[in-house]
Amino acid sequence: APNLETFRRVYRKLYDIQIAPSGSAGLELLNNNEFDVVVSDFGMPGMSGAEFVSKVKSTQPIAVVMITGFVNHPEVQELETSGDVFAVVGKPWDKQSIIDVIARATECTKALRDAE
Repeated sequence: APNLETFRRVYRKLYDIQIAPSGSAGLELLNNNEFDVVVSDFGMPGMSGAEFVSKVKSTQPIAVVMITGFVNHPEVQELETSGDVFAVVGKPWDKQSIIDVIARATECTKALRDAE
């Protein structure tokens, strides 16, 4: 997907990025590797963003940042309110705001792992 490649190009010097073309591919990566943060879209092939987020939680303690054009969608708001998603970022995203939210999400992941 072009958005994923753009994301990788913009941030590759800052982060070690693994890209998954679908929710199930993302879960497979999470089952086999430890990550600091998951950045997910709300809409993806094969499963809803909400379903993906609930399955992420069963792979490892990790903060999820959701980037979406549907920030006012009830399901997106529910994910944010419930705390299942660490942060929701609207599209079009801004480079610096993503850097800031990933830094905070990384701290959240560390805290989750320390609490285990």
